[in-house]
Amino acid sequence: MENSIDSKLDTKINNTRDGVTQIGKDLRADAHATIDKIADQVPPATERLKAQAHTGVDKVADGVESTSERLAARGKQLAASCRNLTESSREHVRASPVISVLVAAAAGYGISKLLGARGSK
Repeated sequence: MENSIDSKLDTKINNTRDGVTQIGKDLRADAHATIDKIADQVPPATERLKAQAHTGVDKVADGVESTSERLAARGKQLAASCRNLTESSREHVRASPVISVLVAAAAGYGISKLLGARGSK
């Protein structure tokens, strides 16, 4: 079951990354088309400005792609950390069920006191 959840999570992360990358590509294409339209209406002396604008758009688009890749990698790292923490917690509960129940009860009592004190004001 965890493999299914991991697979779904990886699929969602990859789909999100692909979506962000596609948005970056679409924005890049739209920006280039707009720059070309404007440049066609302005005297040829603007070729240098046009080239600089294209370079700037490419740098921004490359940054978006790079960022989406890094975010996808971080998402996978976070998912792996959560899986490890969950498994570690399960092992601890299996090893010490009585202590786990007592800790959970104490935490529940503490939270009820905090929420109860907040609601009475």
